[in-house]
Amino acid sequence: MKTAIQYAKMCILCLSLALTSCAQDDETIFDSVTGYTWVGDLGFTDEFGEPLESGLYFDYSGFGTDDQCYYDDPSGIIVCSLPFRWKIEDGILSLDYGNQYPLLEIRDVYVTWEKITGTLYVDGYVERGVTLYKY
Repeated sequence: MKTAIQYAKMCILCLSLALTSCAQDDETIFDSVTGYTWVGDLGFTDEFGEPLESGLYFDYSGFGTDDQCYYDDPSGIIVCSLPFRWKIEDGILSLDYGNQYPLLEIRDVYVTWEKITGTLYVDGYVERGVTLYKY
């Protein structure tokens, strides 16, 4: 019985270590995203409702630029360039485009060398999972 309890404690300890090792701290996320452009779908459209792909550049200052173009456009012409303020706090990447746009948050952010993943929230409401790829 004593051995079974010790084994259970060991399993719980290993599980908790495995779960915490998946989380990234804010400083790691900050260092991983800054200075690069990340491309993906954040739900933006043009005035006719055509979807736009975002190319987010995160500056070290907490400001950034979202260069948007049409999907599958071989010319890659930028249709719109939007400035934004950004911050990472408690694993939430906030993108503030100003008063004319809703606040975008990517929660449960996880960054690898080639992509950012998380759950996209628009003005506090969950939209969907999102993946941004390093360009």
